[in-house]
Amino acid sequence: MVKNIKNKNLWSLTLVRSGGYAKADELEDAQFAFGRTSEEIESHPKLRIPTGLVELLKKTKLEGDALETGFFVELSSKLIKGEGWFKFEQIICTESKSACSHGSSYRAVFSSDGGFDTFELNTFPWTEVMPRQVWVRVSELNDQTLAWVLSKTSILCGDQNEQRTLHDFYDLEICNPEPIEYLCLPPPTESSYNFFDK
Repeated sequence: MVKNIKNKNLWSLTLVRSGGYAKADELEDAQFAFGRTSEEIESHPKLRIPTGLVELLKKTKLEGDALETGFFVELSSKLIKGEGWFKFEQIICTESKSACSHGSSYRAVFSSDGGFDTFELNTFPWTEVMPRQVWVRVSELNDQTLAWVLSKTSILCGDQNEQRTLHDFYDLEICNPEPIEYLCLPPPTESSYNFFDK
């Protein structure tokens, strides 16, 4: 979504469906390019989304839109009462020491209120405090963002050099030896931003 984010307690993330050859056209298998800005989307790796976002897309009936083009996520560390906002509670938080001048970083897992679906949130290096609760809302991409996405064919295409395995074409009913990496949601930034900022 194209708008300026000025509140440090509210931030956003745009996710764009990337092509590929997954064995099933399921949300759980789809890969997404992601970022707070268009520049981040072009530089971040394409990853699968966590179960917390999958469940929100299903609850809001946006699975089809997400699989076709992508979706928009808004997060808030302060209570927002309104349609489409869902509360997630922090269930575990870890601190990792860093030699960097910014100090420690925090990584936490948040679980849906009354459910088992989760996502991870990372704070480094923008914020020093991990919230205890986060409210999340998902929506479809707006026309301006969608037009930008369609102009960037490299984002929509899958990675051509990605290693294929038999698991991509058929369920062999054996454990997949490769661990799956899921998107870890980024924290808010210290300054206001717009999706098209460079």
